[in-house]
Amino acid sequence: MKHTLKNNTLTVAVDTFGAELHSVQKEGIEYLWQAAPAFWGRHDPVLFPIVGKLKDGHYSYAGKNYEMSGHGFARDTEFKLVQEKEDELVYEITSNADTLAQYPFEFSFKVSYKLTGNQVRVRYQVENKDEKTMIFGVGAHPAFNVPLEKGSFEDYTLTIAPAEKRTFIPLDLPTGTLKREEQSEVEVRDITLNHERFSKDALVYTSSDEMSVALTNRLDSRSVKVTWENMPFFGLWSPYPAEAPFVCIEPWAGIADEVSTTGELTEKFGMNQLAPHETFSCEYVIEIN
Repeated sequence: MKHTLKNNTLTVAVDTFGAELHSVQKEGIEYLWQAAPAFWGRHDPVLFPIVGKLKDGHYSYAGKNYEMSGHGFARDTEFKLVQEKEDELVYEITSNADTLAQYPFEFSFKVSYKLTGNQVRVRYQVENKDEKTMIFGVGAHPAFNVPLEKGSFEDYTLTIAPAEKRTFIPLDLPTGTLKREEQSEVEVRDITLNHERFSKDALVYTSSDEMSVALTNRLDSRSVKVTWENMPFFGLWSPYPAEAPFVCIEPWAGIADEVSTTGELTEKFGMNQLAPHETFSCEYVIEIN
């Protein structure tokens, strides 16, 4: 079921399935990718309780083996709308028999969308309802139309701020796992888009404490800026060699398995650990200009 938020600037649609953002429009222009299955049949999937892929599709915890698909189960789960205001929607899932078969922790997971002027503020809240430490990842995967209105894919640039050295972690194809032994320190600011940049899958970097990635073009003033904090990694992705007309800007509090992983959840790189009955939250913002 879809719900709509609208103010004087933006119109936004969210679906209860996956608590997924489906549309962000300004002045009749659609900024969010509309999930054409020939390229990629999603808009902005919510990634929980893992980000990225598990090596061989499984992990172990407390002596048991568990299987889980890439990016976790939240994106394919029906959420409940638990709060609705004129400018805000809040969705929730809680642990049940199906989730416990994949992920042995009792939890509440909320996703909220709030409109503020030309911004969509997206907040993730994880509550550990278990008596043991909860280990999890959470992240976003918004895809933006390229071109937004004018020009071609190659007319667009991603500008990363702050422009400082950060770690680039290459991915192993086709497993989608991290080759941390080949990671490097790079200074990256402006990335001019072309499809070949994504020939080795997503570009994965470490985040600054507070940072942004802006999608702009040289033909008009329309742009998108994604900002976040408390999310220590991010990915940039567009399907290759499909030459899809979109790019994803993905802030993450979590990351894929390493090529050399032991498969033990307690040793998984980049995960968050949450004490019993404690709460974790993080937020990203989509700004439309």
